[in-house]
Amino acid sequence: MSFLRTVQLDDKFGPFVEFQETLGFVPNLFHAQTLLPRVIEAQTKLGSAVCLGEGTISRTQKEQIILIVAAARRDIYCVTAHRKILSSLGKSEAQLDRLLTDYRRAGFSEADVALLDFSAKLSQHAPSVHSGDIETLRGCGLDDESILEAVQVTALARFLCTLSAGLAPEPDFEPWKLSSLAISPPREPGSQGTVAQGPRAPGKKEPYLRAVYQSPKTFGPFRFFQKNLGFIPNIFRAQTLRPDVLEAEAEAVGKILLTEDVLTRVQKESILLVVSAANLNSYCVAVHCDMLRGLGIPSEESDQIAVDHHQSNLSEADRALLDFTLKLGVRPLEFCREDVDRLRGHGFTEEQVLESVVMTALTNFLNTLQMGLGVEPDFELPFVLGQNKVHLPAAANPPMERGLVAPSLTGVQDPDAGLVAQAQAGKLEAFEELVRRHSQLIYRALVAILGDPVEAQDAMQDALLSAFKHLAGFQSRSKFSTWLVSIARNTAFQRLRGRKEVESLDGGEYEEDREFRPRQVKAWQDNPEQFYSKSEIRQLVERGILGLPTKYRAVVMLRDIEQLSTDEVSRQLGLTVPTVKVRLLRGRLMLREWLSPHFTTSVRRATS
Repeated sequence: MSFLRTVQLDDKFGPFVEFQETLGFVPNLFHAQTLLPRVIEAQTKLGSAVCLGEGTISRTQKEQIILIVAAARRDIYCVTAHRKILSSLGKSEAQLDRLLTDYRRAGFSEADVALLDFSAKLSQHAPSVHSGDIETLRGCGLDDESILEAVQVTALARFLCTLSAGLAPEPDFEPWKLSSLAISPPREPGSQGTVAQGPRAPGKKEPYLRAVYQSPKTFGPFRFFQKNLGFIPNIFRAQTLRPDVLEAEAEAVGKILLTEDVLTRVQKESILLVVSAANLNSYCVAVHCDMLRGLGIPSEESDQIAVDHHQSNLSEADRALLDFTLKLGVRPLEFCREDVDRLRGHGFTEEQVLESVVMTALTNFLNTLQMGLGVEPDFELPFVLGQNKVHLPAAANPPMERGLVAPSLTGVQDPDAGLVAQAQAGKLEAFEELVRRHSQLIYRALVAILGDPVEAQDAMQDALLSAFKHLAGFQSRSKFSTWLVSIARNTAFQRLRGRKEVESLDGGEYEEDREFRPRQVKAWQDNPEQFYSKSEIRQLVERGILGLPTKYRAVVMLRDIEQLSTDEVSRQLGLTVPTVKVRLLRGRLMLREWLSPHFTTSVRRATS
């Protein structure tokens, strides 16, 4: 029996009629959601668009992807259902057994094996997916529309598996035994090195796949997002090769996220935020932090929900709700009826429990889409420190934290524009004023990268001289301060590469990186700002960054402080994307470990 009660719907309920016509039965997964017919309608349209819509990969290929993802995630309900669907599409029992046992030796084409490898990796190790994986698929003859469809199908499979774990419906047919599943694990991050990542022009932030322009004036989904969200998220702009799927996604957002008849919008955005943070999906963290701010939640509170909701100002019931969704979203095999009963104990109705499950499934769907498409955040990411994170409030005038606050949708003008124009016209005093404005910013950036205040002073002179020489070439495509820091950063990295005694910035240390384990990462029971001033917090963070080994310090500086994309950091340092991601995680954990004794000591001292 399902975890939740159900009700009888009319025999003419549209989605059930559609299931009966296309599958020959109505899956119990959807019977288990009858308390909220609107979510069944949204899911049915989404599933139909992704699996049945006209595209470039076949229905059988799509069902194979869902089956492999479900098997890799050990979801017995989805394995049973989609094995049956593949059987109805003409696959024999022997073929299905080979598919589940070892699809790489099941006689599939090179393209089919590549699709299944990619989908398994995206499902299980989404943060490690990079542009090289896309090039591998292209090398097998798959075009961008086929790859997009594979990403969408994988995201749908994550959606269905999350629903299955959260609702526990009875299998529709004789269940396939878990002991029979022998799917080879997806490749570990960093193990794919056979295809070089395609270079990108400096400064460009493009998704992995091409898209076609659609105007919000004429394209319904974009008009919907513009009206209801205030902007068109990049995650949807990147899917215009399949407008029918975009229409279904817009309806799902409308009927699952934007309604407020069961859970509130703030509760739903908080679910998206905490699950995305646990999935290491910085795109969705940035978007939904901004969404919460738009709903009136202070930025400090939305950041705290992302990094550790237990330390936020949420009610005990809402913290329990986020515990529930976090476990379901990230550790589905541990999820059980007791988790549902615990949420009921906090006063949540059956409908609210159901909607929280559906919201968690939607979050995993969106996270998977974004990581498979490689789209850049619409807003800047709050400063958070890895999987075990803490929010460190920005100082009043914090040079190191410059650019960490999410920008407005309309953007801002460069406050240096007037002085830049005067300096380019030959007015030396204007350039001197620009240097005075930004000298501390440049110095801190150099110290953070080089780790040596004396060398940072020397490098600063070199960087300013280079900026003066190239001032005429500055074309205001970015803020002047951004351009200036970029020059300083390049100067610092040239010096790093010139050090004969320094550890290499190059790759090849994946196994070494993997050996690091945090030892003292403790919970910070109170807001650190209660025990330290903002300037003291900033100084502690700066000292911690300076204490990191060079290879970690450089990545943390570029990714978290300078807010460059992972691809840009990869390009700046000459590293592979997986290596950047591994070093970033290790560096964040090292930094938090270094900070933990300070804040835990403060808490003990304040409470003693």
